[in-house]
Amino acid sequence: MPNTDNFKRGTVELTVLSVLSQKDMYGYEIVKAVSEKSGGLFSLPLGTLYPVFYRFSENGYISDYDVIVNKRLRKYYHLEEKGREYYKELLTEYRKISRGVDMILKAVEENE
Repeated sequence: MPNTDNFKRGTVELTVLSVLSQKDMYGYEIVKAVSEKSGGLFSLPLGTLYPVFYRFSENGYISDYDVIVNKRLRKYYHLEEKGREYYKELLTEYRKISRGVDMILKAVEENE
């Protein structure tokens, strides 16, 4: 079975920004959204998110705020304009790479 870990690691930022582009979310909500939107093909461990949040926050891509829900504090993440721009850049680059890989695979398949 192929190892998909490297590919997944490279897409974590893109998927997090994608779901945050729709609405503000808290960590577990992001994990659920990624899983649901990928049809269960892509799972994102909650522990993977926090370094991403820290990096995004440090770069001004996201901000966060706290909300009390059922007497518990929940931290929501908000995608800032700078983060939207970064998301668009990542998405463009991802699509370009994806097209290139697809072209290579088709060319090889045609020669088999």
